[in-house]
Amino acid sequence: MSVFKQNLSVADIIQIPAFLCRQTDLLVAAGKTGNVISIKKGQFCAASVMRNSADKIRGTGNPNVCVCERGTMFGYSDLIVDPRNLVWMRDANCPVLADITHSLQQPAGRAIGEGGVASGGLRNMIPTIARTCAAVGVDGIFMEVHDNPESSPVDGPTQWPLRNFRSLLEEIVEIAKVSKGKSEFDIDLTPVGEEF
Repeated sequence: MSVFKQNLSVADIIQIPAFLCRQTDLLVAAGKTGNVISIKKGQFCAASVMRNSADKIRGTGNPNVCVCERGTMFGYSDLIVDPRNLVWMRDANCPVLADITHSLQQPAGRAIGEGGVASGGLRNMIPTIARTCAAVGVDGIFMEVHDNPESSPVDGPTQWPLRNFRSLLEEIVEIAKVSKGKSEFDIDLTPVGEEF
């Protein structure tokens, strides 16, 4: 809990990293702060895991929790975004966010130095994932933005350029306004008769 106390004076939201999304002690300690807790889904987890994680926060008496899609491992050095997860994560009974930048990382996908590796990424795909998430009907978008992504000390390949932020944000807000992504589609399974 002391790690949280040090940061509560400057942080409104506590983010639980993807790799720690199932750590009960950490989730309970975070929940006890009363702050909003944003839990990123581990790249190794099914969407259904997020309900358990959110329940651990609510079990502390803190209703202020949201879950965040962060991509799913696809082989050793790639992540993919499965839009179905955005729907399935609604079973956590809290707002669903989408991390449209980290979900495009390519862990150890970039060679550096003499035999070293670093995370790469698919920055050019950020608008595609953003549009998809807005159409599906997420409650919020998480995006890392930098004024000079190429010189960023971390996650440069998946940071969105600040100069392009406003135009992308305006576009995804417009998509979200017209989307019926949160509405259940009334599927009629009655056999088609002669009306067609």
